[in-house]
Amino acid sequence: MLSLSHLHVPCLRAAITRAAFLAALASTVACGHTTQIAPSALAANPADYDGQSVTVSGTVKNPTAMQTRRGTATTYQLCDNACITVIAFGDTNVSDGSQVTASGRFRASFGRKQMMTNVLIVGGHMRGSGGAAALSPSP
Repeated sequence: MLSLSHLHVPCLRAAITRAAFLAALASTVACGHTTQIAPSALAANPADYDGQSVTVSGTVKNPTAMQTRRGTATTYQLCDNACITVIAFGDTNVSDGSQVTASGRFRASFGRKQMMTNVLIVGGHMRGSGGAAALSPSP
């Protein structure tokens, strides 16, 4: 039988804390949580990221706010060398030319009445849309 009586409690506690942290980090990576990616990479290979949670940074072009059944939504293009469409639900404060980072669920195609391609859904509570997500200014 293994005896732990020779180990100091603080050392054992630190080892357990480290092991728990590494296990949490490994499960985060293994579960495929948010991936940082450029708009041009999404536009070039949309099928590779369809349905995944991603974080994208770029320059805002043509923001338009509208009222929907789910509240306020802002649509805009998020660009580097190529652009994707972002649909952000909730209070978004984006302006043309601003640098932002958006996190949400990427869809290679999206829409019922009007089909759009390469769309990032930010916020909202629609099934499979990504749930809670974030939008923030880029540094």
